[in-house]
Amino acid sequence: MSQLFCRALLLLCSFALPLTASAAPWYRVEMMLVAYEDESLIDQELWPEVLETSASEDDESGNLQTEADTTPDYTWWLSPVRYQQLHNALFAGFGFARAPKAEWPAPLQPLAELKMANEAERINKRNDMKVIWHQAWVEPIQEENQAIRHNVNVRLQDKLDIQVTGSFELHRSRYLHINTDLQVQQYELQAPAELSALTLPASDNRADYRNDLLAQTDMEASMAIDLPAPIRAAQVQQSRRMRSNELHYIDHPMLGIVLKIIPVERAEDL
Repeated sequence: MSQLFCRALLLLCSFALPLTASAAPWYRVEMMLVAYEDESLIDQELWPEVLETSASEDDESGNLQTEADTTPDYTWWLSPVRYQQLHNALFAGFGFARAPKAEWPAPLQPLAELKMANEAERINKRNDMKVIWHQAWVEPIQEENQAIRHNVNVRLQDKLDIQVTGSFELHRSRYLHINTDLQVQQYELQAPAELSALTLPASDNRADYRNDLLAQTDMEASMAIDLPAPIRAAQVQQSRRMRSNELHYIDHPMLGIVLKIIPVERAEDL
């Protein structure tokens, strides 16, 4: 009985161990943003045409923050040999028994191999959704107060003109977490009203009507500007707790997020 009790206690303790104590903080992350285009489903809810610009998107000087401003420098991942002692110490702090080899990919840079490429291809064959962004990278996922901010600014022109901007962060505590702060703006390309008013003479009229068309300079100027008209917008602020090695899906009427995070503890994991 005491032996069974000890085993049960050990099992409970193993479940209680926080993520930070049981795994290295380096992970391979692969993520897709899927834009939805079925307007009949989207319009089951009411959406504003545009979103107000948040003051938090700007720094104190009033300039928009870029990815370079907010992403830490992890170039020491590929440090030269003369820095090997510092290099090893840094990696030891991240839970690695040894420094990585030179052929390891640089952190926070897009990886060439996308393990969900087949899934993305199947999604893109549908008429009601398209993959608007798909990347994989290696990241040292930090605790929440040190989370790395990933900026997004992508656009898709298909059935609709869709733009996704904003950012997301990954952090870890007992579990892995993702926090998103994304804005989805959908546009509809509208032809100018003057275009529909344009009429050409019948085919049997041999008069040269080109002078009449050239005389309509105001109309031609307006026709040259085919600006997209905003039709709906949404803020996608989501927070999700996740486990590594599992496929996670975060849904929103305008945007889906597909995500898988794999721990990296050995070179073979990459």
